[in-house]
Parts: sequence; structure tokens; C-alpha cells
Amino acid sequence: MAKQDIFGYDKPALSSGQVASADYAVVSAGGVCALVQSVDASYTQKIEEISQVGDTQIYWLPGRPQGKLDISKLVGTGGFFKGFELGNCGKIDSAKVNVSGGRCGFKGDGMLSFSGGVVETVSMRVGTQQQTIAETISIKVSSMTK
Repeated sequence: MAKQDIFGYDKPALSSGQVASADYAVVSAGGVCALVQSVDASYTQKIEEISQVGDTQIYWLPGRPQGKLDISKLVGTGGFFKGFELGNCGKIDSAKVNVSGGRCGFKGDGMLSFSGGVVETVSMRVGTQQQTIAETISIKVSSMTK
């Protein structure tokens, strides 16, 4: 039995290798993206509440799912937005975040795939206190699978 902490909780130490590491993640958006600093992904559906006068019953009407993928990376060899292979009108056929392997014996893997993507925003950031130039691409997606 683990020793209780100051609040009275038993907190046994878990063996290492339980958590995936960002060091082993691969991000692609049309092509493999290098120097990626962060990825934020969301996938939502709007839920509308329906009710009627004189009744307390609530009905939920689900809307169309949609998602957004924000990828921030540093500008490197090849210049701005290298690795984002954009199609006509900013179309990106597929984007993926893949994790396999990790530190200290992590044996898991996983992948999130995004399809039906269109670039919504591209931006870049230069600052006096930063040695690097960063760029971000925001992609609206119609589907996310794992």
C-alpha cells in the first residue's frame, strides 16, 4: 500500500511508459510538417435545444459536425508555409497527427485523421524578443476519425 499524502490520498507510483511523448509525434497537412511547435484540434457539433409552449420536455437537435485544426510551426528551409501542400482554393485533402512510440517504454500508438479541409487563416509572427519566426495555419475540416 502506498503511503498517504498530506491530504490522506493513497497515491501509488505508476511504472514509466504510460504517456505518449510529443517528441515522437508526426504532423502532416498535405505533406509532413517540420518544426511544428503546437497543434490544437477540435471537432464539434452544434446542439440546438427544442421545446414547446406548455411542456417542460426538451428535445435535442444535433447539427452538422465540423472541426478546426491549428498548426503552429517555425519557418525553416524552404520559406513560409513549407510542408503545407495546398490545393486549389486552399483545399487540403487530409491532415494527420500520428503518435507512435515514446520515452521510457511507451508502446502505444494512435492517429487522428482529418478530411475535407480548407485553409481558413494563415498567419506569421515576428517578435523582438524571439529569435525565431513562427507561422500558423488554421484549417476547417468536415470530418475527424481515429
